[in-house]
Amino acid sequence: MMTHTQLKTLITEAVLLFILSIALVIGGYFISSENANKRLQNLYHSRFDVVMDSASYEKVNSKALNSYPEIKGFYIGYDADGAPDGYVVDLTVKSLYGQDLSMLVALDYENTRIRGLALNDNDDENAFVISNSDMDMIKEKLIGKQIPVAFVKEEKTDNDDSDKITVPGLNDGVYYAQRLYDDRSRYIDYVEMEIKNGVIKKVKWDAFSTDKTNQDRSEASLRGAYLVSGLDWATQSYNICHALLECQDPDRLAMKSDGTTDIVKGVTCDIRPFYELAMECIANSRAGYDKDKYMIGLDMILLHLYQKDSKDLEYLNDDGHVVFSFEETPEIYTTYNDDNVVTGYLTVMQIEAKLRGNTIPDSNNNDDSKDKDDNNQNNGSIDYDASEDGLNSGNSYDDQIITNSLDDLPMSEMASFIEAVPERYDQTRTVVKACNTCYKFLKEYLNWKVT
Repeated sequence: MMTHTQLKTLITEAVLLFILSIALVIGGYFISSENANKRLQNLYHSRFDVVMDSASYEKVNSKALNSYPEIKGFYIGYDADGAPDGYVVDLTVKSLYGQDLSMLVALDYENTRIRGLALNDNDDENAFVISNSDMDMIKEKLIGKQIPVAFVKEEKTDNDDSDKITVPGLNDGVYYAQRLYDDRSRYIDYVEMEIKNGVIKKVKWDAFSTDKTNQDRSEASLRGAYLVSGLDWATQSYNICHALLECQDPDRLAMKSDGTTDIVKGVTCDIRPFYELAMECIANSRAGYDKDKYMIGLDMILLHLYQKDSKDLEYLNDDGHVVFSFEETPEIYTTYNDDNVVTGYLTVMQIEAKLRGNTIPDSNNNDDSKDKDDNNQNNGSIDYDASEDGLNSGNSYDDQIITNSLDDLPMSEMASFIEAVPERYDQTRTVVKACNTCYKFLKEYLNWKVT
């Protein structure tokens, strides 16, 4: 018969044995799990390091993937500190002729710039084949670009700008537009634009103060007297002007509903004044309404209101700007409906045409206003010519057709523009399609709000 002491010893040994067994099982599980994770990470590194060399990778499952059957896998890369480093997308897209292109696309985590591109091995008979040399040339075009991506035509020579035109119908000259009212800081924004061969060559965005003792906004910002978030305002103005010279179309700056843009590096300020005034300069160019005519138009408005021009009223500063806000006479530039609700604002060109009794030119360059009353429009001092139909003198219309969308994305949403690799358009186009598919997925996955 077992004594109480023996029974106690037996129970203790059994408990210890049980605990040891559990420890061995758990330890074996973790060792096995760690080995499995190491094998998985080794697999990821063997596949993904060619496009993005991260310390580790994690596969992500998302409901958003249900809408994108092209995407076979979506991964986040992490650096050695465990911080997100970028995205890797494994996907297969159709070429223009229905063949399958399987590839990896790596994107930066913060700004979704293309970080790496690589072709997957594909022995399928329907595979779209891109040679290594062709892929290298395509990568030179795309690496470092922010998605989504669209195409621009390659310029033929340094002096031939016809293929750079993205806004048709522009007449050469210097064009100008300023806001008719000042902002809270008593600044009046203006944009001056020079166009050569139908291409925007120079752009300036600044603002002068209605207080003549104050500096222009750019100079004030450089001296610390005018502050905005991010870089100084003068630098942001330069950056947005440079971006317009690159893309040629204000719509491609992707201004959001709050007046900001996410696609121009270093620009955090409200670009709405720049966008609206640049669009007005474009409308003026199409109508042949250059800076000299614009200044005459301003004087005509002042004469209508005060029976004196800018010089007599001493509103003309040393730089030739009309330093005057029409804020107290909004009826001169505002349009209303029958219920006295504001429906829009007129430009100086439209106000002058109205004061002269002419048909008000459509700022969007629609032909309807011209066709309704050709005779009326030619009675005033505003010149109208054949460029109003959307054609640029000296260039064929076919060369200026602009695609409104690419991969079901509006051109206004495009962040980067590239030229296709010469004689390799189909290959370049298919890789761009893969990059834009990544953008559309991320837009849904990250719940981006693009306006």
